[in-house]
Amino acid sequence: AVSFISMFMVQHWSAVLFVCPLVCVLYVELLGVMQLMGLHVNPITYLGLVMSIGLMVDYVMHIVIKFYESQECTREKKVKETLCTIGSSVLIGGLSTFLGIIPLAFSKSGTFWNIFMIFVGLVLLGCAHGLILLPVLLSILGPTDSCEQKTTLSRTSLSDTVKTDLDS
Repeated sequence: AVSFISMFMVQHWSAVLFVCPLVCVLYVELLGVMQLMGLHVNPITYLGLVMSIGLMVDYVMHIVIKFYESQECTREKKVKETLCTIGSSVLIGGLSTFLGIIPLAFSKSGTFWNIFMIFVGLVLLGCAHGLILLPVLLSILGPTDSCEQKTTLSRTSLSDTVKTDLDS
């Protein structure tokens, strides 16, 4: 479902190649974190996992979209601009999610404790993937098509200007 919606919501089809695998990896890692915490999949933890999918996409999608919108020419410059502009917003989103679930840690209910532990794992993994792993992947494998288009457009504009000037 994430891939399908991403294909229609994001202008660049290749963004799905970054979003879908990372969300899948995050989900599997979250299941692993649950196992390490001694949590088992039951209706309560499953509900936490379903709610966490939206946040997983959030951490990854903002970085990918900003990278694709960047007008820089090299992958490294695109990643730097992306982290400088939206990286802090993603981090603040992770911190605010963590602050929002802190009251669950003080609950005596096992249900709320399970949800708290799932979301702690989600925030840590989501921020790590969105702010560390994804920028590294984008700097190695990300597209650099904006410079080629700019060069082609400027050459076309320059040749049209020269032709217009020569004709007059």
